[in-house]
Amino acid sequence: MLLKAIKTQVETRLESSLHNRVYIIPDKDKNPSQVEHPWNIDVKSGSKSKFRLPKNTSIINVFDQAGVEGRLLILGKPGAGKTTMLLELAKVLVQRAEEDLNEPIPVLLSLSSWQNDNQSITDWIVADLGSGKSYRVRKDITKKWLEYGEIILLLDGLDELAAERQEKCVEKLNEFLQPGNWIHPLVVCSRIEEYQIYSTQLALNMSVELQPFNDKQLQDYLQRTRNDKLWNSIKNNAELSELAQTPFFLNVIVLSYQKISLAKWQEFKSSRERLLDYLFSAYVEEMLTRQSKGKYPSHENTKAWLSWLSIQLINQNESELFIDKMQPYLLLSKEQKRINSMILFLFLWICHALIVGCIVGLIFDHFIIGNYFGILFGFSYGIIAIKTDMPSEIKAAETLEFSIEKIKTKITAKSIKKFFIEGFMTGIIICLMSVSILDGLVGSPLKGLFGGLVLGIIGGLFGVLLEGLKGLEIETRKAPNQGIKQSGVNILWLMTASYPISLIICIYLNWWTTHNIDFYISLIVALLISLLFGLNRAGKPVIQHSILRIILYFNGYIPWNYARFLDYATDRLFLQRVGGGYRFMHDFLRQYFATNYR
Repeated sequence: MLLKAIKTQVETRLESSLHNRVYIIPDKDKNPSQVEHPWNIDVKSGSKSKFRLPKNTSIINVFDQAGVEGRLLILGKPGAGKTTMLLELAKVLVQRAEEDLNEPIPVLLSLSSWQNDNQSITDWIVADLGSGKSYRVRKDITKKWLEYGEIILLLDGLDELAAERQEKCVEKLNEFLQPGNWIHPLVVCSRIEEYQIYSTQLALNMSVELQPFNDKQLQDYLQRTRNDKLWNSIKNNAELSELAQTPFFLNVIVLSYQKISLAKWQEFKSSRERLLDYLFSAYVEEMLTRQSKGKYPSHENTKAWLSWLSIQLINQNESELFIDKMQPYLLLSKEQKRINSMILFLFLWICHALIVGCIVGLIFDHFIIGNYFGILFGFSYGIIAIKTDMPSEIKAAETLEFSIEKIKTKITAKSIKKFFIEGFMTGIIICLMSVSILDGLVGSPLKGLFGGLVLGIIGGLFGVLLEGLKGLEIETRKAPNQGIKQSGVNILWLMTASYPISLIICIYLNWWTTHNIDFYISLIVALLISLLFGLNRAGKPVIQHSILRIILYFNGYIPWNYARFLDYATDRLFLQRVGGGYRFMHDFLRQYFATNYR
């Protein structure tokens, strides 16, 4: 399952990369093939002199070379194609793992998510693979893989860490690379400028450095892709030519050339920062004017929403957005957080008041009392929920399994006692209500206490069994907002699973209070109890996520249909979609949107 998920991730990212979206040679007589990367690659091993590899040498040949043993550092300037080379390496390694089950599985991770300077790389890998972003792996399985070297670590994003933390991360990586910890393949990508200033160097066996295009390569590249006119403009403009030597900027220039004014370009040539801003501004305007099917947002909204997204990703040291992983930390102001708490409280109050009021009213055939009880219960539940259960993290209940092992580990004598006391107290409350308000339907206090005890036993048993239900992250994410949608579906599954026990409780209550069994009433009340349970177990994440999205929408941060907008931005070549996640085409674009259009 993991291998399949990684294969999909690698292929999707390569196919949707800016390079492959631009340079596809149309040939009706042959299958369309991607243009080869005309990189010059310099190689350095230990204290030996740097040397250049022959043209079109594959990265896998370097990875397999004797003395390298798959422990490799990929260096290059921003936009040189380091991540693309890492993905191409991953593609070959995936193919090997498919052909031979004994081969280790390549795993792509971004060091930008390493947020604790004191966290070991081992602990970070275990936590990151278990986070449920692109895929989720149980911690014990990840530890086993690390122990036996069953995975190949491909680490990107070192230079996306804050500058003062990058060298600390290198130190932690070197600790991890010690013979007693990790002796297996590991590849790291980094920008060469940042890496050269570290006093600590990575303890890897070889480094490869991607070199800029020379004029001959650039000319051949553009002519082969039928951009001869562009070459004529580039060769006569020193600043444009220098940028075009980097693959990413070359792709941006090709796509936005119609919006670039060479006269305007000359005004900015003294400042590289202003030059890049002008280039990306032209790129954004060109992409927004492309034809699009159906309705699409205004250009201003598109820029504003992408700007907000880029800022949040940078603030959280994340490279990808998963809609169902959106968390309350996105609410930055105290007012937004108060509104979030107030809406959650009102929703829980009204929801529980209606359901509990109907349950009590049907059981005792007294809806006025039921309404009063429901209002009080809902109010109390809402207060308790926002005081003790207000989440710092929204966790979707995506899949549900019944686990005896979980009961064994989670259920203690103390927790069992708690469940039975809560159930017993619920029975006593109902008993007292019936005795004091409904003219002794129970018959006698002793019988009422006995009935409460029976309810306590049933309710306690129900609580114990429900601890065996565990909400897990699904292994792979294939669609936007998949986790929250599945949590909504699981409300129905939980209702179905809990209905038989709820029905037994309702039949007993019906007999206890009226000495008769009304199956019609019992069926309805059991359904309401199951609904209440389903909402509390799987419904909470859906409610919390929906409230968060509503607040973000009314503050103008996101559109109502966020997935449709992100797909639109992907079609505009601002984002890539990988499974259920979205990432900017390049960190340059993410940084550009973060500093513009606020």
